[in-house]
Amino acid sequence: MSILFTPGKIGQMELKNRIIFPSMCNFYCDEKGFVTDRLRAFVEARAAGGAALIIMPGSPHGAPGPGRPALSDPVYYDGWRSLRDICHRYGCKLAVQIHPAKAQAGRDPSLLLPDHMEQEYIDLVVDSYARCAAAAREIGLDGAEIHGAHAHEVAQFMSPYYNHRQDAYGGSPEKRCKLAIDVVKAIKAKAGADFPLIFRLSSSERFPGGRTLEETVRIVPLLEQAGVDALHVSTGMPLSEEYISAPMDVPDGFNLPQIARIKETVSIPVIAVDRINTPQLARQVLEQGLADFIAIGRGQLADPDFARKAETGEPLCLCLGCNQGCRKSVTKKAIYCVQNPRTGRENTLRFTPGPHLKGKKILIVGAGVAGLETAVDLALRGASPMVWERRNNPGGLMELAQLPPAKAPMSRMVEYRLAMARKLGITIQTGMEATAEKIRQYQPDLLIIATGSTPALPPIPGLEGAGILTGDQALQNPSLATGRVAVLGGGLVGTEVAETLAARGALVTVVEMGQTIGAGLNKNRMVFVRRRLEEGHVTLLTQTRVVSVALPELTVEDQNGLRTLTGFDAVVVAAGRKPDNQLAAAVRQELPELPVYLVGDANQPGMAMDAVTGGALLAASL
Repeated sequence: MSILFTPGKIGQMELKNRIIFPSMCNFYCDEKGFVTDRLRAFVEARAAGGAALIIMPGSPHGAPGPGRPALSDPVYYDGWRSLRDICHRYGCKLAVQIHPAKAQAGRDPSLLLPDHMEQEYIDLVVDSYARCAAAAREIGLDGAEIHGAHAHEVAQFMSPYYNHRQDAYGGSPEKRCKLAIDVVKAIKAKAGADFPLIFRLSSSERFPGGRTLEETVRIVPLLEQAGVDALHVSTGMPLSEEYISAPMDVPDGFNLPQIARIKETVSIPVIAVDRINTPQLARQVLEQGLADFIAIGRGQLADPDFARKAETGEPLCLCLGCNQGCRKSVTKKAIYCVQNPRTGRENTLRFTPGPHLKGKKILIVGAGVAGLETAVDLALRGASPMVWERRNNPGGLMELAQLPPAKAPMSRMVEYRLAMARKLGITIQTGMEATAEKIRQYQPDLLIIATGSTPALPPIPGLEGAGILTGDQALQNPSLATGRVAVLGGGLVGTEVAETLAARGALVTVVEMGQTIGAGLNKNRMVFVRRRLEEGHVTLLTQTRVVSVALPELTVEDQNGLRTLTGFDAVVVAAGRKPDNQLAAAVRQELPELPVYLVGDANQPGMAMDAVTGGALLAASL
């Protein structure tokens, strides 16, 4: 048996395996913080998928909202009991992460900083945490977790960046830990010494002036002595948010050396987290004794059956680290997942067999991720779709998407869907150029066109001839763009082309009409993209419009009027995409009775999540 599936204990809580689903604010509650059917379905998917413990955030005080369920009043208890029953039905344990609402109780956030907290308010905070843990025990939850990471109340006190007090709560690392210790002791007193208690903290805050690993190593023994039953070791703070939910730009398991150092310092179990997203890495962490349990968050957004599939060897849908769907903290929208269109839709998007699909002849043209997702989802519903792909390999634009620096994980999108296609017996015919006549001869009952998109060329004089490339061509063959290169467009494709060429030694200038570079890119990823652009000495010109091109010159217009940029060897056009949907028009003209559907970029160019979600929603609608 793999070490991943051996039982373990956190205090008195016995867990069936070593895989934990950590707390995430998902925005699936209603506006008053009540548990909804949507949240219940989300939790059930992960419990049924084999997780040993699910940790759900719960607000102990503060204005409730949709981000996480409240546990501040008995009126909320029934919702928590329903989550408890769901988890226990599958042999999964449920714990609450005591996670205060933002600007607790609606007070001025500046008053919440440690320096401004009066003793009376500190006492209220300690009591609130203890009451919340006691309520958790009363309603039958299996444990509690203190959120002592990422600059929430307790974490701020432990951080020298926020805490400048010179009383009993500030100064040395040990004094800054006093609030945390008081909260732990209060919970043990009120909820019971035997009630399992986890403490989540950052190994280091990864920001100048924040808490260092050396300071963390000094305080964790104090937390153990106070009664903590396990440490859940994350990293970072809001000012280093790019590490809290680290994107694909950061190596897998990047926090493990710091976690291992903390484990050496305590005798209680340690839970490792942060970009541990494959069963192989999770097993390696346990086998090497770096931690005792593995918290897999985004990996179980991508595939709620992560634990079960890791044990059985079934195709596993792995997290990309793209942060497109799961890091919506700015917009306060519900979290989703590029890889899993059912995340957040578990109660509405189901792939139960549809008898009406059996025997239907369904043809899908295009084996990019939109076409593959549609095919897999239709097969799960009982259909037997045929996929035609004009190129020799399936994958579509994902072949290009995985080429820029740090984007190799994008290959997982195609790998998983091809594995599922093999499992479900879906035929993918490559090297097949679809025409209206070939489709007539095949005689499908319905046609789905997923032919993707092509680069759009803006109406700029001079965009033809030698030295003019599309973004696709530059990524496929970067040797065509050497020397001094102008990239027209600073969106997703433009920035990726720029960093790819710069890494190969080109002198790149990005010309963008808008005010910002990388619009639409997740902000955590953008931190690293900008860093690579700076390291590659890429020149960024915003609010600049290209008027004409005549290599080696570009005529541009900015706030100061027209000017000429010269010395360029090549121009790469990365100014958006347009649907490749001529086939749809031809089929509708020649086969008017055939139902035709467009999906993915062939319908509307967008991000990877748009393609996958569109395919899933189309399959479910048929």
